[in-house]
Amino acid sequence: MKKVLFIGGILLLSITTFAQKKKAPKKGNSKTTVAVDSTNLLNVNPLKPNQSQSEDYVTASLISKDLSSNKNGQKQYYDSYKITLHAGEEMIIEHQSSDFRVMLGLKSPNKSVNTEFSYDANPFSGNSFNKFHFTAPTTGTYTLLATSMDAGQVGRYSIRKTIYAPNALESKVDATLSKNFKALLASKKGKFKDILGEKIKVARKEKAMDKATGQDKYNTKAELLSGKAGIIVLENEGQSVSYKSVLLESENEEEVKNQFQQLVKQFQILTRSWLEQPSTELSYSASTDQDMVSLNISSTEDKKKKKKLYQLNFSLN
Repeated sequence: MKKVLFIGGILLLSITTFAQKKKAPKKGNSKTTVAVDSTNLLNVNPLKPNQSQSEDYVTASLISKDLSSNKNGQKQYYDSYKITLHAGEEMIIEHQSSDFRVMLGLKSPNKSVNTEFSYDANPFSGNSFNKFHFTAPTTGTYTLLATSMDAGQVGRYSIRKTIYAPNALESKVDATLSKNFKALLASKKGKFKDILGEKIKVARKEKAMDKATGQDKYNTKAELLSGKAGIIVLENEGQSVSYKSVLLESENEEEVKNQFQQLVKQFQILTRSWLEQPSTELSYSASTDQDMVSLNISSTEDKKKKKKLYQLNFSLN
């Protein structure tokens, strides 16, 4: 289950700083373990000038001898990694554990900038996954802190770090799709008033249902995919608005699923800084505090042709 959430350092549930001190070895004891407060294990492959992306991967463990901070009277263990980034580069961190809920902190080389935190907000159910997106504002060596969301937790975890050259991620998205999606986002800020068409006339039965739910539907020429215009739905006298479109309708289920998978990959880039909700092979959604985008596959019966139709639906709320 994927969750992404960005919060300021002061909201880290009473964790405000992570100590960065090495434990001094006791004299005369050659077996004493010294905790290293930062390693280069995720800095082996920094992005080179001729590369569009580079990757590092590490598996490690939180143990009771690790560095720790104090959280509500309990120790919260963490590992620390150095990462070199250049201004404009984008970094995606995928943090996973089957032993605890994962959490990351990213410290800027600029000491005046607050540490940025990202964590899995789901209750722990045997597997925890979190994806963290970051665009470097300045060049320097950043410090990644790998820890658990809950205090006192130990166990194994993995981190995959991918760095992309500026604009390398965006270049993987269809230009028209990107342009249309960003236009819809901008229009939604004004409740789609700039693209609102004529009100859709509906049958008496449907009209009664819309009235009961406080819905009004309007045509619009705005498109996400070429040739696939959508509709605008206003609810509660325009207090909430959404754009909806059927992107594909076919009797071939595999055709619809293939289109769905292709679009999900592109929306994972377009919404890379959003909170990604748990997804399935039939649904995908991501959100911010103001917006939610979703893709899903539904099926309907064409009674006249006695055939089953599959639809790929898009909505922006």
